[in-house]
Amino acid sequence: MNANFPNDIDKIEIDVDIPQPVLTIEQKNEVIRRKFEKANIYIFSFVLAATSIFMLTFKRPTISETENRTLAKFPEYSKSSFLSGSYTDDIAEYYNDTVPFRKNFKNMAASIKSYCGIEKDGIKLYAVSPNKKPSSTPAVTTAQTESASSSEVEVTQGPVSSEPAQETTVTTPAPIPEDDVTDAGELSNNIMIYKNRGIPIYYGSFDSGTEYAAIVNRYKQDLGNSVNVFSMVCPTAISFYWPQSSDISHGSEADNMANVRNQLSGVTDVNIYDTLMQHRAEPIYSRTDHHWQPRGAYYAAKVFAEQAGVPFDDLSKYQEVVVNGYVGTLYGYSGDASLNNNPEDFIFYRPDNQYTTHYYSPSFEFEYDGELLVEAYGSSMYCTFMGGDEKIVHIETDAPNERALFIVKDSYGNALIPFLTNSFKNIFVVDMRYFNLNAITFMKEHGVTDVLFAMNTFSATGSNYQNLERIRTQ
Repeated sequence: MNANFPNDIDKIEIDVDIPQPVLTIEQKNEVIRRKFEKANIYIFSFVLAATSIFMLTFKRPTISETENRTLAKFPEYSKSSFLSGSYTDDIAEYYNDTVPFRKNFKNMAASIKSYCGIEKDGIKLYAVSPNKKPSSTPAVTTAQTESASSSEVEVTQGPVSSEPAQETTVTTPAPIPEDDVTDAGELSNNIMIYKNRGIPIYYGSFDSGTEYAAIVNRYKQDLGNSVNVFSMVCPTAISFYWPQSSDISHGSEADNMANVRNQLSGVTDVNIYDTLMQHRAEPIYSRTDHHWQPRGAYYAAKVFAEQAGVPFDDLSKYQEVVVNGYVGTLYGYSGDASLNNNPEDFIFYRPDNQYTTHYYSPSFEFEYDGELLVEAYGSSMYCTFMGGDEKIVHIETDAPNERALFIVKDSYGNALIPFLTNSFKNIFVVDMRYFNLNAITFMKEHGVTDVLFAMNTFSATGSNYQNLERIRTQ
């Protein structure tokens, strides 16, 4: 045996260089992919947890000022609603409708949307998919009719009438500064957006207008010759500001109002269309709201006062109140950022004569004496007039006569009232949608001498007119 050979074999160290396997490109990509997948899981879990905490713990809004409505409320549990599935649907609607910082998110979305499309000469053009093009018979446009604390937009229904209008007189429009005749504007949720103005699209129905006139005629028959009955169907912004070369089909308010006029019997038609057309270059309609501006209502009230033969004050005798930064209901309905980013002035007028305003429930139970013009905010500025629609309002004035006016109206009629406080000794204001008494009996009990039906075309030639027959016969 070799003496140099180690006796302890376990102490022998063998240095062997074993090469490590080299990863292919595909294997490297797989390792990176797995790392990204893990990172995505961590990020997604974090975002999901943060969103859940945000949705569950932050304060939820109850009212939307931009949409002028009360938001969804958490539903009350019942066995029937749970079994039908409506309970869980309502919970989902509650969480969807009351997202914290809802207004901020909507404004953000509207701002992003504003970068879409092509804009030229104040008209924004969007790609329109085939199912959004109006057919020869436009679909029903449904809007909401809600309480004073929320929005009030009447219902429009029925196809555009193909019947020829009778005895229609259309006045040549007064020019609008910087008007143009370029092609169509943006149609957003049935709201035309043109030169930073929202215009609700009108269809109307001759049949509905004919029925409206028939019901008003029945009021005249019930009240007899001792009571003067007037009908004021108010046009909306579409008659005065629609893009001249737009090929989007819509109804003619002038034709539908002429149809109503020709159906009236013993009722005086208050034709305000021509007068408003002559003043269309003035701010007579809101750009951001579906109502007219008080200035438009002033011109309408003047036409009515002349036909009724009552005194009427010039606008210069009123105190003008200007509210800056007004954005009305049409931004909430259309979601178009151009309306939100271009607010307008809301201008109303305080009468200078003496009057007292009494407020009653829809069943004529006394509630309080208050102001005729109340403090309103945000998109609800139109609620300046009597705070909204639901109350029965009685105004006692120092007008130099003993005439008593009963106004049956939708929200358009509200803006007329301040301009009539020097025209009638007593004014009773009721909204046809909320009045709970028999209108004929009420008028006779309160010595009414004059009745004015004041509503826009969406009501008179839509479906709201049906409330007139309800309150006549209930």
